[in-house]
Amino acid sequence: MPEDRYELEEKLRRKKIRGYIYAAFIIIIFYFLLKNNRSVSLAIDHLLTVVQPIFMGFAMAFLMNPLMVFLEKRLDKPFKFICKNPQTAERVNRVVSSIISLVVLGGVVIYIIATVLPNLINTIVYLANHIDNQAAAVLDYCNYVTKGKYEEALMQAKEYKIGDLMEEGLDFLEQYIDYDQSKMMTTITSSVLSIGKIFINLIIGAFVSIYVLLSKEMFKGQAKKLICGLFKPDYANIILEISRKSGDIFYGFIIGKIIDSIIIGIICYISCLIMKMPYPILVSAIIGVTNIVPVFGPYIGAVPTVLIIFLTEPKKGIYFLIFILILQQIDGNLIGPKILGDSTGISSFWVVFAVVLGGGYFGFWGMLIAVPIVAIIYYIAGKLARYMVKRRGFPEETSEYISLDHIDIENNSLVPYSPFHDEEKKARRRGIKHKKSNTK
Repeated sequence: MPEDRYELEEKLRRKKIRGYIYAAFIIIIFYFLLKNNRSVSLAIDHLLTVVQPIFMGFAMAFLMNPLMVFLEKRLDKPFKFICKNPQTAERVNRVVSSIISLVVLGGVVIYIIATVLPNLINTIVYLANHIDNQAAAVLDYCNYVTKGKYEEALMQAKEYKIGDLMEEGLDFLEQYIDYDQSKMMTTITSSVLSIGKIFINLIIGAFVSIYVLLSKEMFKGQAKKLICGLFKPDYANIILEISRKSGDIFYGFIIGKIIDSIIIGIICYISCLIMKMPYPILVSAIIGVTNIVPVFGPYIGAVPTVLIIFLTEPKKGIYFLIFILILQQIDGNLIGPKILGDSTGISSFWVVFAVVLGGGYFGFWGMLIAVPIVAIIYYIAGKLARYMVKRRGFPEETSEYISLDHIDIENNSLVPYSPFHDEEKKARRRGIKHKKSNTK
């Protein structure tokens, strides 16, 4: 018995020492990161730049995977009929399906760019060349709507040409901004090189995406093997469950949001053709792309599109604004829920919180990715909260805690709020004061 007790104490002592060592190690690392935060951030930025094509490849594989799975199921029988060996048929099927998925994804992106970019350039050039006339037409329309109430002010505004105002603004800026032509050429050259680098990274990412899709089961198996080897079975099961849930959330939200945005873009294009709106392709593309962003996306897309149409035909700009508001209500209450369902499992507040936080730190892509990330954190926090209250013998349902007033320590139970509790507390306080006065 004394020997067992000594061994137990020795194990506890060693465990404490290990804990102190781990804590000291974490503190040292944290101090190093704070002390060299600039160097660490530069190193992280360089690492992210180096692995950018890998990230692009994984993102492309993520988008291509649903189409590849669909094609694999359809091409399974033909390849098994052609290839006598089942393993060869499966391998050839995967390669062909992956390549077709890549071609489809590249074709869609190229088609969108080839369709939208010329329209965008033509629209900008047209607006720049005719901005004075269009601004004058808008002022005339405002005068017509107000029935000449502000005619004098509007006519004075027509005398100022926007082109002249822009030139005056540029002259004003030149007085305070010292720019060198050599620096400008350096900036332009670096911008061209950056675009070329992105193009090269996309090509590398395309090859990476094919390799990722070809070996996706192997990657999954290796990751699960590592998890099972590093962690105890209970913790490994938790990590595997969270990983599965994370994959479901990401796929359900991002793929669903892309499909939803494509549908909204198509509906907007058809409606623009019916209403004979100017620039239907450009407007529909902007509405479709910005609709990917949750909550704020429709309003982000509505501002430039309504402005473009309003400058061209003011009355149609107002009609288009009403149409967009109706379309977004239909999307938010009918189309979106049908496609997305409850893929994130979080309330509207957390969606807004995620979009604001993600957009503030990482811009457009942060607004898109932040929602599933917050949904995963919310899911993990919920699982942790349920585990902790269950361990203490309390109910797991959140509804049980809404009207909670306090915990009955003797019975270890939740006591809901009641007005009688306030009266009891007041009576108890009066009794304590009465006892104190008597003792005095």
